[in-house]
Amino acid sequence: MAGQICYCGQLAKVKTSWTDGNSARRFFGCQSYEENGGCGFFSWLDPPMCERSKNVIPGLLRSIRSMEEAERKANKRERKLRFLLIASWVMFIVLWIATSGSEGKKNEM
Repeated sequence: MAGQICYCGQLAKVKTSWTDGNSARRFFGCQSYEENGGCGFFSWLDPPMCERSKNVIPGLLRSIRSMEEAERKANKRERKLRFLLIASWVMFIVLWIATSGSEGKKNEM
């Protein structure tokens, strides 16, 4: 992968396209693009994708994003349930100690 020089005279930066038609396809772009729009240099590094890939990859990426979101929600729910479980244990222990102490006082009378 030989570097390319953009119209600014800088070494072009390798970036990755995430559009539906070119998902995960790498290209060379101007390093100054984010700062001031750069010089407009653009050149594909990877060969064009076949039509099947153009149709399949976007769906796979959507599936991955959907599963990651579901995992994030499940982890959040798990943390909440774990907190409630621990809180209930603490509450039962406190109640047990409180009732054990009051039974001891009744027996002393």
